[in-house]
Amino acid sequence: MTLKSERSSALDALVKEVLRRAHKAGRRELEAWRKPQRELRELARLDYVRAMRRTLDYHALRAIICETKKIWPQFNREQFRSKTPNQLAAISSDLRIHLQAAPCRGPEGMALRGFYMDKAPKVLKHPLIFLNTAHDRGAVSMTFTHEMGHHVTAKVTGHAGDGVHYFFNVGHRSHLGEPVELAADVIASLAAYPEPIARRIFTTPWDWGLVARADQLPDKAFAQIRKHVRELTGFDFVASLPPGQSFNYLTGMIHYAKLRWALLAEYEL
Repeated sequence: MTLKSERSSALDALVKEVLRRAHKAGRRELEAWRKPQRELRELARLDYVRAMRRTLDYHALRAIICETKKIWPQFNREQFRSKTPNQLAAISSDLRIHLQAAPCRGPEGMALRGFYMDKAPKVLKHPLIFLNTAHDRGAVSMTFTHEMGHHVTAKVTGHAGDGVHYFFNVGHRSHLGEPVELAADVIASLAAYPEPIARRIFTTPWDWGLVARADQLPDKAFAQIRKHVRELTGFDFVASLPPGQSFNYLTGMIHYAKLRWALLAEYEL
């Protein structure tokens, strides 16, 4: 699942080195991963509109979305479905992106969802995406769209930021203050909830008002979100996952749903 233009052995060595550094770079996230309830409670009551206003530039956001539509013309119109690693590899190959997909199990391994690394002189001729396939296929596909968000952001801005962009199972709260990470989350959120579905779930009387907000999800909206995720991925948080992993996936579900609500309420996207 890599481009043939670079020696796979050198690329494998690079991936191993980046993964080895992940435990040190993500020390704070690894600690939070062991106590997922704390982030879940915080995100559940946070107003995502206010957070998004502080971090994202609207014009840059529109440019990133336009760039994404060059890759997926039906982006934000049709549902992005979960795909197999081979299908994701085909997409990556067409875009000249190296894709490495492998399972990273164990307590610390499962905390990592993947990473993105932009091309660098003498190291990479093309960008690199790594996906941890120890996760559910739906989670792997969501990780892929997040990493693609980094890719299109790099194309629009001319750079991808410093170093490697790790995607951990927690840390969504910190993404709300980091433009590059939040832009990547926006792409994943729009892929998960295209506009027709978002308007059905989120456009109800509780989000009307003079000032847009996206804070606490009502029970009805939460039930619709959970149903949508179950239909999209095939798993249920309570029935099919260990408690810790269930909490971490649930936190991600809340984060992307509230971000999608904020995009609709604030920007009509």
